[in-house]
Amino acid sequence: MKNFGTMFFKEIREFLRTYKIYVVPGLFLLFGLTSPILTKLMPKLLGNLVTEIGITLPEMTWLDAYGQFFKNLNQMGILAIILTTMGTIADERNRGITQLVLTKPVSRTGYVLAKYAANLLLISLASLLAFCAAWFYTDVIFADTVFLAGLKATGIYLAYVAVILALIIFASAMTKSAIAAGGLTVLGLIILNLLPLFSRTLSKYSPAVLTDYISQAAAGTAASCDIWGAVAFAAGTIALLLGSASLLFSRKEL
Repeated sequence: MKNFGTMFFKEIREFLRTYKIYVVPGLFLLFGLTSPILTKLMPKLLGNLVTEIGITLPEMTWLDAYGQFFKNLNQMGILAIILTTMGTIADERNRGITQLVLTKPVSRTGYVLAKYAANLLLISLASLLAFCAAWFYTDVIFADTVFLAGLKATGIYLAYVAVILALIIFASAMTKSAIAAGGLTVLGLIILNLLPLFSRTLSKYSPAVLTDYISQAAAGTAASCDIWGAVAFAAGTIALLLGSASLLFSRKEL
């Protein structure tokens, strides 16, 4: 991983000069600010509809606010991550930037891992900032809000995101097209979400199950051994994806 640190800080400087420093953090922060408010207003917004069909909505709580927040992150948040990172390696190869970078004493493995680490740092900071905003407004609006439960759920979300990001880097290393990398990532996500159907072990520990543990952790009902097992499985998946990305990238002509 020669000159990993140099490449890592190069990526950070590029973030500061491009739209990426605003898009993901801005979108995540928007979810953090609006999710508790929308949860509080939901019964009023749907009041007329549920009255007509004879349904009574339960009173919203801080768990519902957390649930809405993480639902947004798992849907629109993941989509934003894919769209902003799918060209991380592919675009630079297509524009000839990679060839220039690798003429310097930088290993291809260090190049791949620096891309991954820099993007993961940005997403992690954005997620933590968004959670702090969500927790603050949830605590203002709802009674008995539990900070640590939400923080634990955020940690599990980041473990899931780390797998998705490794999948994106793997797909981006395989092609010179950002669109193709995005398509491969979506295909990989579909396969990832099908894994729990194949065995009881995968239904408890595969990376896709982390999304279920997010809500369970927020509610305080998740078993710690199951969570740590899934996180360990996720770490192994990340290592496999990044190792494969580095191997494939090292064998490709630039």
